[in-house]
This record gives sequence, C-alpha cells and structure tokens, in this order.
Amino acid sequence: LILNFDYATAQFSPQAIERLAGHLLNVLAQLVKSAQTRLATISLLSPAQEAASIAASSAPATQPALWVHQRIAQIAQQAPTHTAVIQGEHRLDFASLDRRANRLAHALIARGVGPEVRVAVALPRSEHLLVALLAVLKAGGAYVPLDITHPAERLAYLMNDCAAALLLTDSSLTAQMNQATSARVVEIDRLDLASWPSSDPAVTVHADNLAYVIYTSGSTGQPKGVAVTHGPLAMHCTRIGERYGMTPADCELLFMSFAFDGAHERWLTTLTHGGRVLLRDEVLWTPEQTFDALHRHGVTVAAFPPVYLQQLA
Repeated sequence: LILNFDYATAQFSPQAIERLAGHLLNVLAQLVKSAQTRLATISLLSPAQEAASIAASSAPATQPALWVHQRIAQIAQQAPTHTAVIQGEHRLDFASLDRRANRLAHALIARGVGPEVRVAVALPRSEHLLVALLAVLKAGGAYVPLDITHPAERLAYLMNDCAAALLLTDSSLTAQMNQATSARVVEIDRLDLASWPSSDPAVTVHADNLAYVIYTSGSTGQPKGVAVTHGPLAMHCTRIGERYGMTPADCELLFMSFAFDGAHERWLTTLTHGGRVLLRDEVLWTPEQTFDALHRHGVTVAAFPPVYLQQLA
C-alpha cells in the first residue's frame, strides 16, 4: 500500500506534511488494534507527542519586559525623530508623541487617575486622541474609548457601567458629552500642559491592572464591557507584531473605529514596533480615497471590514 501526498508548496512545508502523515499513521495503527474503536476516541498524536503537547501548553507564558506604553517610550528615546502618527499632511514624531503624553499623564495623575481608575475618552479621530489614550496608560489608568457619533443614551450607559471617574474630551464636544455623564469633565484643548513635566511619570502597574475597557456592539442586549489588562495586552501586541513581521519601516492605515477592539490591537502593535500610524479623519473615505492614501503614504498594513474590502478590491 503506497500513499503519495500532493500539496501546494507555497502553503505547506515538507515538515507540515510529515506531521500530517504521522497523524494518519497514528489513526491507522489504532484502528488495526481494534476495528471497533470509535473515531471520536482516536488521537492524532502518539503518546510521546501528546505528552510534549501537554508540557508545552502548561508552561507559563513569558511576560514581555515592558508594557505597551513603556515600549513606545523606549522607541521615543531610540528613534525620537521617526514619524509615529500621520494625519493629512501633518506628521508627529515619537519624541513629540511621548512628551505630550507625559505632560497629560501628569495632569491626569493630579486629578486622581491611577491604577484601576477608568477614564472615558471622547475625542475626534486625530493625534490628540492617540496622545490621550497613551497618557491614560502612562498615568496608570484604564481608558474607555467612546465613539462621539453614538447616541447620548448609549454613551451615558457606557460611562455609568464602567464607573468612569473622568471624561477626557474637548471644548467642542463638552455640551454634547455633558448630557451623557455626571463624571468630571476635562477639556483637553483647554489644559495648560506646558506647565507639567515632560518626563515619564513612571507609574508602577502590574500585569493584572486594567489597560482599557472596550464595549461590544450591544446588538443582543446591553453592551458588555470587556476588561483588557496590561500583561495579556503586551503579550498580544508582541506576538501579533511577530506574526505580521512588523518593523519600523511599516506604515499602518488605521481605518477602524476606536470603539472597536481591533483598532487598539493595531495602533499599539504598530507603535510598539516603531512603525507609523496613518489616521483617516471622521469622514468615511471612499475606496478611491483609501486607494490613493495606501499608495501615497506607502502603507504596508491595513485592516478593513469585509464589505469595504470588497469595494476596495
């Protein structure tokens, strides 16, 4: 009895096919021993492979040496003039991003922000939004991103549900946001940040401290808040960066809403690997506008909703 494997070498390595052949032999060997064996009870792995798999899966995960905001600060020291954020024709380098976030973080700490304190952030899509999110992390708090286009009733529910102690917004949105919360409102555009230190506040946070809270769509009942902590977030961004092969040469178009969890994986992964983030504005770009931006800015990574991706293709 001879069996040949024909496979696409672009998709499978010889080692993968060898493993597949080994699994088939394991199944056949067990069936030969007992023809009445139920398929559901047959293991694809040999006893030695099962033992190795169990040992590997039970090994403790290695925590990254730095949390995401610490890694971004490290890159700001190593490559201060490297572009971190692009919006329109404006560019913000890593040193400026880190310095502005540090100043805002000190201002937030003075207002009681620290570990486990939730800070709602309602700002238009801009570099100011990324500065605010990064500042909350540096202050030790947990940010809760809000989509300013959502109804006031939904925003009020989210801020009440997460027990936000503070709302970061700007003066153009204060009237709108005041209807949705009784939390203390801080207008980021009216803060005198120049009076605060530009040094890193160096707040100690632990792996199990909250980094941010993201809410589900609520399409099947009330929105549910998902709590994301520093340890898993740092590990996730590290592994995703490895999988995507992210480097400082990369440019990512951040297309998704900040109210969607995927957006935070993306901007944090890109910046923690020294890449640059291209922000679209509040207006949803046409496929033609997106196509132009991809080429004009040398975008190497982007994530789109499937329907939009079909239009773009």
